[in-house]
Amino acid sequence: MSLYTVSYLGQDQWLAYEDTQAARIYAYVPNLGRFVLHRQLGQDFYWDNELDWTPVDAAAGHGIVEAGQLGQLDGSRHSDLLNELAAEPDCRAVDEVFGAQPLPDRIPTPQEFATAKINALAAAAPGKWLTYKVYDRDKRKAASVAARELRTGKIAAVRKSGLRIDSRVTSTVDGRFAVEIARTA
Repeated sequence: MSLYTVSYLGQDQWLAYEDTQAARIYAYVPNLGRFVLHRQLGQDFYWDNELDWTPVDAAAGHGIVEAGQLGQLDGSRHSDLLNELAAEPDCRAVDEVFGAQPLPDRIPTPQEFATAKINALAAAAPGKWLTYKVYDRDKRKAASVAARELRTGKIAAVRKSGLRIDSRVTSTVDGRFAVEIARTA
């Protein structure tokens, strides 16, 4: 599976998806909100090679789809092509195409991290201890401060959740310090 921007005379025209197993080319059509089998692009990709095909990764492809301008067809000027693509039964949903390519890892923000931990805690049984964060061996004081701030509601995600929690600092097998949290009610 590969993604490409397809250009003609230096102007990007389409976002194309190559189904390598079926040897078919699909173009994203914002008017339809999906990738559609595009026989003319397939002809160019596999035989004619008159257009410029530039590989793009999944993240760039997502950006192109979200912008919704590449491949946009003017219904009055290109009604025949738009009707042909709309009638094409061989199409792929955006999720199906991008599900086949992994997105690059994204590091969550501290707020997203805290919210995810609190959501996991809300789903856990009361009294079940969960690791919130692990600190290096020389960070015992930082771990203690974090545990206190969690317990007293100074962490916004805890305060906004409305959960009553308890926290503690425990030693790990390798000598680091784990801040653990549990719901009290």
